[in-house]
Amino acid sequence: MKDRTRLITWDITLLAGILLYILVQMPERYSLIIGLSTVMILTNCIKNHIVAYKFSNKIY
Repeated sequence: MKDRTRLITWDITLLAGILLYILVQMPERYSLIIGLSTVMILTNCIKNHIVAYKFSNKIY
């Protein structure tokens, strides 16, 4: 249960980062920082989902 909650938390963080990048108008340097952070979160989410899938043969 703890791993499932962790996966969902990372997914929510990814969605928040994407929405922040799209909806909030910021100077270019802040937009770049948020974009790079969102890409890092995306790679972490993908890695976590692959590990969870290998462990249980299902995502959730």
